[in-house]
Amino acid sequence: MLSNSSQINSFELNINKIIVRCYTAGETGSPVILLHGAGVDSANISWNEVIGPLSKTHRVFAPDLPGYGASDKPDIEYSLSFYMDFLKQFMNTLNLNQASLIGLSLGGGISLGFALEYPLRVDKLILVDAWGLFNKLPFHRLSYWYTKSFFNELSYKLSGKSRRFVKWTLLNSLFGNPNKLSEQLVDEVHEALKAHDAGKAFISFQRSEITKTGLRTNLAGRFSEIKNPTLIVHGTDDMSVPVKYAKEAHDGIQGSEIYLMEGCKHWPQKERPDEFTKVITKFLLKEYS
Repeated sequence: MLSNSSQINSFELNINKIIVRCYTAGETGSPVILLHGAGVDSANISWNEVIGPLSKTHRVFAPDLPGYGASDKPDIEYSLSFYMDFLKQFMNTLNLNQASLIGLSLGGGISLGFALEYPLRVDKLILVDAWGLFNKLPFHRLSYWYTKSFFNELSYKLSGKSRRFVKWTLLNSLFGNPNKLSEQLVDEVHEALKAHDAGKAFISFQRSEITKTGLRTNLAGRFSEIKNPTLIVHGTDDMSVPVKYAKEAHDGIQGSEIYLMEGCKHWPQKERPDEFTKVITKFLLKEYS
């Protein structure tokens, strides 16, 4: 359940015959689109604590990406190009000529790719522990083998059977401080893992984008092309996207800013939402010539 629910509305959009659930809040200010991560993530899970505070100064839109949350999960190839096209159609449907993008993990990769292809449609770019800051994964060849194997699907099925395992996974991969992980969040993720199609979209995405030698879509090789005001937010203890990649992106994107959240892992916006929102809001309100 989204916090500040009295201020947040949800609606459905038909985008290329895919029904997409979107959460929205705020009536004034420039538009901001929040794009969540992968696995069994959703707008609800990623941005629960963030939408309300951001809506005080901006119009906020947070869709469940196709294949996730309450949106349709069609049998298609979920590639980065698919999601970039989805974002374009999403903005067109909402009559948004331009918006700031805040992308977490997979959502960060979508945001980065979109800014490269459609720079005039992006006001400000905020990358949070983002996919695409690298051209190879840690232990890339092993990751490639794993994503192609049946163990990938099996891991989602097994995780859905054990709440204790879900909690252990969240603590070890997403949260630096165990005291910041709520039992409610464990329940939400555990419930999402019980769905028969849990992980379907991300498994497809991995098999589309991860090749033997690197990523099919090499965004990291194009950092110098980004001209939009950019903020990189990253957990210093992130094991999924090591912080060295955030620093390399900062060096490569001219004029970018970086904010490192000490001790956080892959979900800094969940672990310390007040700090996260304060940094994001300050950046969004900054004026650039």
